[in-house]
Amino acid sequence: MKLTERDCTLLALEHKDTPWVPAADTGQDSCIPTVLEEGARGYGITTDWFGVKYLLRPDQPGPMPVENEPRIADIENWREVVTFPNLDEYDWEGCAARDTAKWDRQNKVSNVILINGMFESLHMFCGFENALCDIITSEDACYDFMGAMADYKIEVIRRVKKYYNADKIQFHDDYANNDALFMDIPRWRRLIKPHLKRVVDAAHECGMYYEHHSCGKIRDLVGELTELGVDALNPVQLQNDPKKLKDIYGDQLTLAGGFDNQGCLDRPDATRQEIEDSLRNTLDVMAPGGKWIARVSFLDKAKDQIWLDVLDEYNRPMKEKYGVKWTRHQATGKDLYDLSQRTGSTRRTG
Repeated sequence: MKLTERDCTLLALEHKDTPWVPAADTGQDSCIPTVLEEGARGYGITTDWFGVKYLLRPDQPGPMPVENEPRIADIENWREVVTFPNLDEYDWEGCAARDTAKWDRQNKVSNVILINGMFESLHMFCGFENALCDIITSEDACYDFMGAMADYKIEVIRRVKKYYNADKIQFHDDYANNDALFMDIPRWRRLIKPHLKRVVDAAHECGMYYEHHSCGKIRDLVGELTELGVDALNPVQLQNDPKKLKDIYGDQLTLAGGFDNQGCLDRPDATRQEIEDSLRNTLDVMAPGGKWIARVSFLDKAKDQIWLDVLDEYNRPMKEKYGVKWTRHQATGKDLYDLSQRTGSTRRTG
């Protein structure tokens, strides 16, 4: 049987060696479910189904909550203002059919992205500075809020399996900035770890892999995530020492990333040669032994083709060795996280 990009990606997710380098761009079909009315609802100031107001401008890479109008002014009273949607009132079947219409399930892994995990939701609802204060001054209320948010996410995950029949959940919850964690590890263990464990377990119970997205310097939490049963982690920015993490945890955790975006790839003045050299260097360092997925995300989507050209040439001899027809991939220019077109209600009618 001839190997596919799907086969190669699944081997990586099982923490095994791979015949060539699997990549998110070539081996996965992904979406944020359009049925979910979370986050921005188009350009300008919009309100999602939780009542959180977001500002999204065309000149910014992503939306931000309107912090002078927080949904939760006092975390101790969060239950008085937060209402969770009745998920069964929304058109899961119709949205899933449209979202996955062009998916190639035979040759690619199907991946559903869920934004705003438990801690991200806390600071989206409260404002970032308030959230950092709340986890210190109102730990019990924050724990309860994030527990309720985990319950909601678990119900979403179950419906993702039913209607999207995804292979993998990619769950977003950032725990660090560029230099350090947002909270000390004992507090993270008390506040987030129990709820995250339930989310990871729910994905596994549904027969899906669980990939966690967390930007920043989260190196000190990687052991904790591995203990929870997380299957893959992205984007593993350079300050985390991706090669060292792979050497330590690669038999249990698949890294998806490890590229030098800040130092090179996303620099406006970076030349094509510099970008190509940086990409090849990461491939040379991270690819040997498998257990790795090459995941590159440029702020400037015009650079996507550079990455695909480098990846295809790198994989060419390996694919030929396994009798796989070599093809040159074309960048779509699509931004999976573009929320500017998500307008209108997805409630079922009739």
